[in-house]
Amino acid sequence: MVDKKVINKTIVILLIAVVFIAAIFIIKPLLFAIFLGLFVAYIANPLYRPIKKRIKGENLSTIIFCLLLILVIAVPLLWFLPTFAKEIFNTYMYVQKMDISTAIGNLLGQFFSQEIAVAAAVQVNLFVTNFFNFIINSFSASFADLPNILVQFGIFIFTFYFATKDSEKIKKYVLDLSPLSKATENKFGQEFRNVTNSVMLGQILVGIIQGLALGIGLFLLGVPKVLFLTVITMVASIIPILGSWLVWIPVSLYLIVTGHLLNGTILFFYGMLFVGTIDNILRSYFISKHSNLNIFIAIIGVVGGLYTFGAVGIILGPLVLSYLLIIVEFYRQGKLNEIFRE
Repeated sequence: MVDKKVINKTIVILLIAVVFIAAIFIIKPLLFAIFLGLFVAYIANPLYRPIKKRIKGENLSTIIFCLLLILVIAVPLLWFLPTFAKEIFNTYMYVQKMDISTAIGNLLGQFFSQEIAVAAAVQVNLFVTNFFNFIINSFSASFADLPNILVQFGIFIFTFYFATKDSEKIKKYVLDLSPLSKATENKFGQEFRNVTNSVMLGQILVGIIQGLALGIGLFLLGVPKVLFLTVITMVASIIPILGSWLVWIPVSLYLIVTGHLLNGTILFFYGMLFVGTIDNILRSYFISKHSNLNIFIAIIGVVGGLYTFGAVGIILGPLVLSYLLIIVEFYRQGKLNEIFRE
């Protein structure tokens, strides 16, 4: 006969599993906004402390800090997006009037056979068309998905507010749940701060450096609207899912198609070999400088994290490898049993 206690225990475990699975399905559509709210709250916490000291009242100081964050996000977007949309539309209309296939075919026909030139011209024309279609479709999809974006932004602000206001309570709650020993928690916590701060600092600085590097190249090559293109490059380089290629590839093709073969070729190789590669080197340098990761492991962490986790992998990749090295070090010293609480 089956023990009644075993049956009850099994039912309880199944109920707990059902609750956890249901919770995952509920949170999943909002997971990125929640993660982003928690992460930005952690990053911005040093900026919040002076406001909290000067303004009496925890709720009021947090509300003011949230309003400042919204202004920091909204003001640049309100200036940048209309300008960006206008320039993209103007460029698209200009490209539509150009016979790119013929121009590329005539250009390559001087160096290769007619068949190769025509095939290459078709591919370039296809790339340019797909590129502009991607940009325009992205804008259209963003406007069509505006209600969802507003909901996600609302969840982000909501999470940011409570994560900022109750940061100490959240920290204590997480530590109480942790099965790790105090020493291990301190090591993991310190490494999390080091990797996160260095990645974020590196991400912003590297984006600015990439924008300036390409801007200097564009200026020296006499490309118009250098300031606008430099700002675009900075923004695209800071956002992990994008990159500086979003600027230097189309501009290179534009120069080549309009008869500036030398300048277009120089810009293409300058963008590919220098601007497009310095981000991995510099970002990994920042990580290795402010954490226990050497530069090789940092590069593997950043690149592998991007492939595995997407944008958030820039932080998760180096962080996972950093934690792995801490565990390996515990094992090397024969202290693996000290990781967990007794």
